Amino acid sequence: MLRALSKARKPNQRAGWIYGKALHFPNRPDRTARNVKNMKKTIAIFVIVTLTCLLTWRFVQSDGHEQSMSAVDESKVILAEYKWNGTPYQISLADLNAAIAELPVYRQQNYEAREDKAEYLEELIDERLQILRAADDGFDSLAEHLKKLEDYTHQLMVEKLTEAEVDGKIVVTDEDLMAHYQANLSDYIEEAKVRAICITLDDEDFANETLDAIIAGKDIIETAKELAEAGKLANGPGTNQDDPGNTYMFTKSASPRWAEFIDAAFEQEVGEMTETLFEVDVNEETFYLIFRKEEHHPDRQQEFDEVKDDVQRTVEREKKRSRINEWVAEITEKGKLKTYPENIPEPPKPEEAETEESDQ
Repeated sequence: MLRALSKARKPNQRAGWIYGKALHFPNRPDRTARNVKNMKKTIAIFVIVTLTCLLTWRFVQSDGHEQSMSAVDESKVILAEYKWNGTPYQISLADLNAAIAELPVYRQQNYEAREDKAEYLEELIDERLQILRAADDGFDSLAEHLKKLEDYTHQLMVEKLTEAEVDGKIVVTDEDLMAHYQANLSDYIEEAKVRAICITLDDEDFANETLDAIIAGKDIIETAKELAEAGKLANGPGTNQDDPGNTYMFTKSASPRWAEFIDAAFEQEVGEMTETLFEVDVNEETFYLIFRKEEHHPDRQQEFDEVKDDVQRTVEREKKRSRINEWVAEITEKGKLKTYPENIPEPPKPEEAETEESDQ
């Protein structure tokens, strides 16, 4: 018999469903079914959600009840009971909530309502039964599994040890941060930036016509918008649909492909516009640029508060590296380490390897 909170089924329906899903399908002969029939162990599977559990849960969750959920001993609220090879097992409300808490946060949000918890309870039951079934077949003692388990255990041990011996033993103060900042001011300089209005074209004759119109008094920004709407801008600086012509702020290292344009824009004065077409070759293509410099922000020393988080990460990283070196020295001395690298054999030379293969 099986019931899972609010999702009740007929007495044999759930047991048969679990048994079919996790073990075999009784109505269809297959190898797994034959193996299970031959098993000497008696398998009894039943899951019971008690009426007391339901009443307790409803009572605790009711708005008029003064006792909070945290006051209930969740380990004593039994949601499911089952037997495997004669051994009884239980799943409590504490077990269910702990299993949900181990899920990624985005999945935990899917199991807040009681109906959703009941649904996850079924998944948890399936998982527990499948694990027991796998153990019956000896899959819990496979050599490769045990080796992976050992490796992972060692990894966790080293992580905890590192956390205690490194992370737990370094202290970073504001004085440390300020000292590092003052000693490395050159690392915290904001690069110079400029912004321009630029029209990029790939037809020289049309580019000359456009330049003549701008020199004659047509606004360069309006011209860029018109060309963008007409689909005549080439793919280059200032080519964007949101704000045609605007390059936004960029540094000297913004794009190696357009380095000639970038250098020219930095050399211009704010408000200065090209008087002739600026020709640039990029990937075997020739482009013709018309641009006017709009803004120039020179190099700027960043204030400590602006870069404090970056400084902290750097100082913590350096202190951890220093502490790791100290720690390695400590355990090396404690272990009275001796190394014999000279005992590592040299790999065979190619001709020697070929000779050995031919001899075989």
